[in-house]
Parts: sequence; C-alpha cells; structure tokens
Amino acid sequence: MALARSPRPVQVFLAILFVRLLSVFVVQTWYVPDEYWQTLEVAHKQVFGYGALTWEWQKGIRSYLYPGVVAILYSFLKITGLDYSDAIVLAPRILQAAISAYADYSFYKWTGGRKWALFLVLTAWFWFYTGSRTLLQTIETAIITVALSKFPFKEGRYSYYEKESKLWIILAVICVFLRPTSALLWIVLGIYNLMTTNEGKLRLLVRTYVPIGVITGGSIVALDSYFHGSLIVTPWEFFRFNILHDIASFYGQHPWHWYLLQGIPAVLGINLVPVLLAIIGVLRRPKENKVRMLFLVAITIHIAMYSLIPHKEFRFVLPLLPLFLYLAQDVIVPWSRKAKKWQLYIVATLILLGNVVPAMYFGLIHQAGTLKVMPLLRDAIPHNRTSVLFLMPCHSTPLYSHLHINVTTRYLKCEPPLSRPYETTESEAFFNNPQRWWRMEYLNQATPNFVVLFDILKGRVENSLLGYRQLYEIPHTQFPEGEVGEKVLVYKKIDSQAKPPPSDDVL
Repeated sequence: MALARSPRPVQVFLAILFVRLLSVFVVQTWYVPDEYWQTLEVAHKQVFGYGALTWEWQKGIRSYLYPGVVAILYSFLKITGLDYSDAIVLAPRILQAAISAYADYSFYKWTGGRKWALFLVLTAWFWFYTGSRTLLQTIETAIITVALSKFPFKEGRYSYYEKESKLWIILAVICVFLRPTSALLWIVLGIYNLMTTNEGKLRLLVRTYVPIGVITGGSIVALDSYFHGSLIVTPWEFFRFNILHDIASFYGQHPWHWYLLQGIPAVLGINLVPVLLAIIGVLRRPKENKVRMLFLVAITIHIAMYSLIPHKEFRFVLPLLPLFLYLAQDVIVPWSRKAKKWQLYIVATLILLGNVVPAMYFGLIHQAGTLKVMPLLRDAIPHNRTSVLFLMPCHSTPLYSHLHINVTTRYLKCEPPLSRPYETTESEAFFNNPQRWWRMEYLNQATPNFVVLFDILKGRVENSLLGYRQLYEIPHTQFPEGEVGEKVLVYKKIDSQAKPPPSDDVL
C-alpha cells in the first residue's frame, strides 16, 4: 500500500470529496424516516411555508440546529430562483457529503496521514451508505470525528505540550444538543482530559469548560426557544420523553445483546475482523495502549448504556465508527510494514469487496421504491389542488421535501400514546380494518386523487379502489416484513383528469 511519495493534502481531500459526492448519486434507497422527517421536512416548512412536523417537534425534543442549516441552504435556492425539485432533494445531501468529506479528512490527519486509515474510512460500507444522508447520526458522527482530531490525547504523536485546542469542547456541546445520547462519549473524554491536562484541572474546568458550555449551549437554547416559541432545553426534553417516559420503546424493542450480536457486526461488516484483533491486542497490553484503552472504555460505556434501552437501531452505532476504524487501522498498519506485496493486495481486495457488496445492495436495491415513487408522483400531479393519500406504515416516504408542491397530502399517523398508554394509533386502526377506516375517513369528503400503498395491502383495499386505475408498480425490497411489501403501487382516480376551476394560486 506504500507509495513513493505521499499525496498532497488537497489531493487527499479531493479524493475523499469525490467518494462522498459519489454516494449522493449511488445511494438512492430509503433507510429510516428521520432522514427526512427530522431535518428536510422541518426546513422545508420553515422556508417554503408548507410541510409537516412530527410529534417530536410539537413536544420540543428536537433541536432546530441541523434543520436550520438546511433551511439556510433552502433559502439560498429560493432567493436565487434555483429551488427546482431536484435541487431541493440533492442540495442537502451534497452539503452533508461535503461535511462528511471534511470529517474523513480530519480522520486521516488524526491518524497521522496513514493511507490504510484513509482506505478504511473511504471503503466502510455503512459510512458510504449513510455519509451523505441527512440523518442526525450522520452529522453527529462527522462532528465527533472532527472533534477527536482536535482532542488533546496524551500519547505518542497525540501529546500536546503547548496550549490545548478548545474546539473539541465546542463541538462536543453541539453534539449533545443534536443527539443528547452522545453525552456518554464526551463525559468519558472530558474526565480523561481533566485528569491529563497540562493546564490544571480546576483552571480548565472553570476557565474553559464552563464558559464554553454556557456560551455554546446558551446560544443553541436561544435558537431552539425562538423557533419552538417558548424557553426550552431540547436535551432535557429528549431525556424526559425517551428515557423517563420510555417513549422510545413504542418504536420497537430488542434484547440486551442486540448490539453485540447484530448491531456492531452489521455496521462494521468485514472490518469487524481487524477491530476484534485490535481489542485483543489492547486488552493484552493495556499499559502500552492507554489511548486505545480509553477508546474501549468509551465504546463499552456507550454500548452498555444503549443496550439497557429497549429500542435499538443500527444507526445508533454510527457515532462509534471513528473509534472502531481507528482501532482497525492501528492493527493493519504495523502488519502491512512486514507483509509481502501479494498479502497486501489480498487483504485490500477482501476489505474492498466486503464493503462494496453491501454498499451497492443497500444503496441501490434494498428499499428503493419509497424514494423512486416521489418523482413519479411529482410528475403525475397535474395541479396543486390534487390530493395524495399514503396508505403505508407511517413515514414510509419523504413528503414535501421531495414533492415540493403544495398539494393536500394524507398519511397514517402513529404518534406514541403520550397520555393514554393503551390507545390505538391511527396506523394500527387502519391495518386492523382498512375498509372500515376508508369508509369513516371519506364519509363526508371526496376521495383522494392518488393513493400510494404497498402491494401486500392490495387485496384488502381493492373494493375501496374500484374507482382507480393502477399507475405505477415500483420494486421496493426482496425482504418484505410486516406491512411493508415487495412493491410500491400508485393508483390514480379515474376522473382525476378533470381540470380544476381557474385560480391565481395554481402552480
């Protein structure tokens, strides 16, 4: 893997940026609702005046910090007249890809410019899959990576004998407001920093931690309070609803060992092998690997606390990826110095193929239908007096951030029962008896012009769709589960060709 001459910083960054921008156009599949409903839909409503806000925004458990950044981008597109539908969809992902690229470059610099480190971060399949998505975990991971590159570790080339950088503290506070669960990582690193600082523990705490925390945190509280309309501290609201009231369990429950047996192996993929070797090496010689031991402590606490929470997801492992990849490259680099050339090529090829295969499958094929349907709907909608009904599990598609047309939309609600624990959600009521729901919903109003549903539901609503014709059938997944089918179907009302009366507000 060695080259005769090290690449220039600009060349390295451009190579990283190319890979991240490539992911914008390669990854065209649905992952989780939060990518759209917790960022893009919020920003779209802020800038264009129409959109949908989930219950989290009504209860104030989300910060406007990240949607605010997207809103600035949308505002620029609006002011310049470039707010075309494709630009509204692609611009936020391009922005996030650029942020992730800077994070990757920071990771490369943090490891001392190691080519293996660059290779691992650019080929990591889950990061390629999520690195250009507008997920809170994506921006959180990027910020954590940059902060780690600025953190004053006290070992080898990471020893700081001059004044320590304080940027990581600012980034840590931002992380906590974006995703309060990241506080676990920063508590561990903060304690380590206090114990090893060159400036004095009390001096660092009083003159640095407290002022930066107050100013940075206070600024975000002011931002959120302004947009939410009242004084609010979003990390506290997040903790109150998701932990104290256990609202997170409403969205699914998993066994305590899920992260160990499924979450981490799936996210790391083939990189799990060097990570496990690194962990074994650190545990054998902890005194010689103090910083790596610190990483293991941070990872262990993070996974242990997350394992106690019933609701678990793969993306919750993502913020630990910089630490895992650091450990992986720290094993591969010493080995590569002694390995033969053919061994290097074999290992590099295995890592590349082990990451490319899942990245391509999950980025191009798995759960593609609910994204592909949006531009088809946008092109099929004749005017802004059209109505669209989504008969799917709640938030199965984006909404106005991908339609970018002020039409009437209706989707099944699934807000958690905040006051009445055993209350049935609208989504549950619908799937229990679709025909009854349809009759009650359209008893005194016109039926929608378009209906979007999964094929698994077709046989249960055929009587309600007698006045419709099928317009599209879009492949979605080879692994249907629950109310999610193999294909997405779009139905159009037979008489929806009729033109509406003239109006000045028609687009």
